[in-house]
This record gives sequence, structure tokens and C-alpha cells, in this order.
Amino acid sequence: MTTRTRLTLEEFLAMPDIDERRLELIDGEIYEKVSPRWGHGYIAGEFYTLLRDYGSAAVEPRAVIPPAGNVEGSAPIPDVAFYRTGKPAPDEWMTLPPDIAIEVLSPGQRLPDIRSKIDAYLAFGIREVWVVDPPQRSIEIFHGTMRLRRGDGETLTTALAPGLKVDLTEFFDRAGV
Repeated sequence: MTTRTRLTLEEFLAMPDIDERRLELIDGEIYEKVSPRWGHGYIAGEFYTLLRDYGSAAVEPRAVIPPAGNVEGSAPIPDVAFYRTGKPAPDEWMTLPPDIAIEVLSPGQRLPDIRSKIDAYLAFGIREVWVVDPPQRSIEIFHGTMRLRRGDGETLTTALAPGLKVDLTEFFDRAGV
């Protein structure tokens, strides 16, 4: 669901029930976050489990991103957010960028469908954005202007969680994709 009228971040945050309805504001447009299916939730949960040993991770926290550059204010809900150090208080939204935001594509969703969300994350200062494509058994990693792809037969690592090594074949096999 997309609105025809663009909203400011302040207007969006003043709307009732944005969290209950799982609404996101991406570059001034409202979207309803797709309710995750089992595989989607499992992948997000696995990343949460892997990353929490290297810092603080949370599943589906709301980010509050002020306007930056050519991107309007946004309030997305990443599937997983990771802070190597520091983190929001339990009752706060994310107002400081996490080190990593992870998005798991839903059935029928493609990378171009969430490109404006990725741009908002990067404008916010998130150092890496991981986009998981379950049918392709791959992960696109956006780091500044760099874009890397990892998949079956490869190992996922990041300098943002030193020591993290994920065998992606094993990971996707465990997820049943």
C-alpha cells in the first residue's frame, strides 16, 4: 500500500497505530510491511542469534531517520538491526544508526522494490545493509558505494563483527531454502 500524498517524518510519527499496523515511511511514502512467513522469520532469527554474540541485535526495531541529502525522513522497520557497541534503550526507537541493517526479501519482492529503503539506511549512516534473497540463496551487501554479493559455497564475514563467519550453504540449508 502506497500513499499518494507524501508525509513528513513528523506527520508520520504522529499517526496512530503505526507500530501495530507495521507501517513504514520510506522517503516520504507510506508502506505496510509484509507479515513475515516462517522462512523469513527463521532467517531473521538466525541472523539475530549469530550477531548477538558480537554486540546487540534486535528483530524488527523501528528506525527514525531524519532527512539527509536527497532522501526525505523515513521510519523503516528492518528485519534485524545490529550495534557493535551501544544501543537504544528498551523503550526507544532507533535514532542513531546501527552498524548493520538486514532486510529479508518476502515472496514476490525483489531488490529494486526496496532500493529506496536501502538508500534511506545508507543516508542514515548505517555502515552495512544486507539484503537476503532466499530463493536465490544469496545476500547483497551494501557498504557505502560498494556492493558485494555472497551466496552458496561462500562465507559471509564483516569487519563490523570481527570473527563472524557464516557458511552460507549451511545457513540456507538450515533455513530450508
